[in-house]
Amino acid sequence: MILKIRINGEGMTLAILVLIALLLLAMPMVLLAKVGLSSDDGISLARFAQVLDSRSVQRALWNSLESGVLSALVAVVFGTMVALVVGLTDIRAKGVLVFLILLPMMIPPHVTAISWIQALGPSSPVMQWLGIAPEIGTTHPLYSRGGVIMLLALQHAPMVFLVVLAALRSFPREMIEAARISGGRPLRLFTRILLPLLRPYLVAGFSLAFVSALGNFGIQALLGIPARYTTLPVLIWQRLASFGPDVLADLAVISSLLIAVAVAVVVLQVALQRRLRTAMIGPPKPHCGSHWDGHDYLLRPPCGCLSPPHWFCRLCHWWPRHWCAPMVCRSPWTA
Repeated sequence: MILKIRINGEGMTLAILVLIALLLLAMPMVLLAKVGLSSDDGISLARFAQVLDSRSVQRALWNSLESGVLSALVAVVFGTMVALVVGLTDIRAKGVLVFLILLPMMIPPHVTAISWIQALGPSSPVMQWLGIAPEIGTTHPLYSRGGVIMLLALQHAPMVFLVVLAALRSFPREMIEAARISGGRPLRLFTRILLPLLRPYLVAGFSLAFVSALGNFGIQALLGIPARYTTLPVLIWQRLASFGPDVLADLAVISSLLIAVAVAVVVLQVALQRRLRTAMIGPPKPHCGSHWDGHDYLLRPPCGCLSPPHWFCRLCHWWPRHWCAPMVCRSPWTA
């Protein structure tokens, strides 16, 4: 009977999701790698070795790793600080502040780059009023490695903010209150209590920011090309615009390299999260606003740090019980 339930319910759902993921994600990547491995003599790694030996590919790979790591670190620091302010303080106008923080995530990267180029350019009214506007004819300050890293960090800091804020909302308030009653200062509270609990979420935020920066094209193209700071996405676009005889095979190899780096970072993130996860015992979290025969059933979300909204909890009432997993639901946006 148990085997039948697994096959008809959870097992069938998992099989369908895996099949959809293979068709939509894995199959195009496999076909792309096949193009890079194909040669006149069949499958060969000669094309990979030839492309990877190119100095332009090596330089673009290093620039992608450098900009991704540094921008992700800056995004983690900035996003975590803002999440701590929003989640642990009673400042006013939190809704407006959260909207302003999430605004870069709603704007396309190339629009962000263009707006910052205009804001920090010689014709900027603010820069002229402050007396620090660059002279006409000089190199724009954003056309540099630092400019690329800064805008990538600003573009992806909202992701870290959401992850850390959701984590803070999931922690029991009694834990922080007990530390404050015991005389713990804010700095000690952060370093001894919050930081150990936030480590898996910080790793997840860093991974999200790094992978997003790795595939960001708009900022890297508009700022990196004038600064001759070429990354892998920009190199793919340049090779595609060259229309050479072996363009498709070269693009397949470079794209496979980009995919391999992203997958390696995600695998490393999962391994680090397992080692850094800290067990926490506390009172049960409040349930949803509805009662369903004394039980709360909810589809397990793909990410443990984000809880679904209340309407999703109500929707799960109509699903078969064996398709769902018993779970306490609490929205991360509720107090």
